[in-house]
Amino acid sequence: MKQAILLLSNRIDYTVRDRYDKLVKDYKHKANVYLLFDLTKGYNKQELVHFGHVYPFDVDKMIDDGYTALEEGFLGNCHYPVLTFHKEHPQYDYCWIVEDDAVFYGDWSTLFDAFLDDPADLVAAYIRKYEDDPNWCWWNSVRAPDGVALSRDDLYASFNPVYRLSAKALKCLEMEMRNGWRGHFEGVVPTVLIENGLTLRDMNGKGYGLDERVNLHFYSDGTHNWLPLHVQSFEKNIICHPIKEKAGKETYQRYCLLSVVGEHSRHIEWITGNVRRNYDIHLIVNDMSFGKHYDDADFVYGKTGRKIELIKDYFDNHKYLLNQYDYFFIINEMYGMDVSQINELFEEMAQENCEFSFVGMTMPCFRQDAMIQVLEDDPETSILFFGK
Repeated sequence: MKQAILLLSNRIDYTVRDRYDKLVKDYKHKANVYLLFDLTKGYNKQELVHFGHVYPFDVDKMIDDGYTALEEGFLGNCHYPVLTFHKEHPQYDYCWIVEDDAVFYGDWSTLFDAFLDDPADLVAAYIRKYEDDPNWCWWNSVRAPDGVALSRDDLYASFNPVYRLSAKALKCLEMEMRNGWRGHFEGVVPTVLIENGLTLRDMNGKGYGLDERVNLHFYSDGTHNWLPLHVQSFEKNIICHPIKEKAGKETYQRYCLLSVVGEHSRHIEWITGNVRRNYDIHLIVNDMSFGKHYDDADFVYGKTGRKIELIKDYFDNHKYLLNQYDYFFIINEMYGMDVSQINELFEEMAQENCEFSFVGMTMPCFRQDAMIQVLEDDPETSILFFGK
């Protein structure tokens, strides 16, 4: 049996590289791993050299080739590049698709191997019928071709940050999409497959057209969702989504500017102007605005929680950053400072070799050793408490 693993992304930062590399490390002995890359935002060819296999796709070209549903936008139609990939690579019996903000806490082979002998044509999470979740917002998007009756009882949905399609399913979808089926891919894909007599497997065991498997548990409501995840500990061998991250560089300035931000943050003031920054900007996005802020900083991280726990979680998951900077300034998202003022703060701290200082009453600036000590102690009882 031949399998392909497709990492779907429209960016090539170091986080995407790391996630691609982990897939290769965990599973290259049993599958070919591709970067399924959306060219819409543009790219640098040199950045693609890192990836062993790349399948680039252009949404406009796919529309010209007959996938007219993409005229409504790529979001919700993410299955189309998988169809074109398989048409050009028909040797694969199964294709796994992994979105770039999905993480498996464990070895990917644990997940993939669990379904090696499973004949399901679709493997996905939260597979359900209309009656199971009548308030799902995308049911009304699913449309059958003219002359095909479609009732609510015929509708199925799944959650697809990580999913697998068989060659039979891919061929079926290619034909039916061209016949006129339309809709959000998390609704139209399982509905079309069921309509054509194909089988579905929920990653937690339930089967549709298949017997249930009782030994599967690869996701939970708190870890695999469409909303930003809250700070928490993750059990092993479970899918976590969305884990939003951007690491935009591998070299570092001397200083770190860190802020927990939301949609209306004033952080643009800390970036713009003609003065060269002596600091890197790290944003922890505490709401749904990760995509809006993606291009605004060197490092971006998306989770929800209280300020203190978000900062601790950030460094718990990126311990290497603590050794990269001489000073860490934790700034309030609504505080107005320009680049020159922030540069000057860091330089004064360094010249005086200060252990820590405050800007106002709520924004500490720590020397590296002080920052490490604060995080090793209980941040709730430390000086960081005043910035929560």
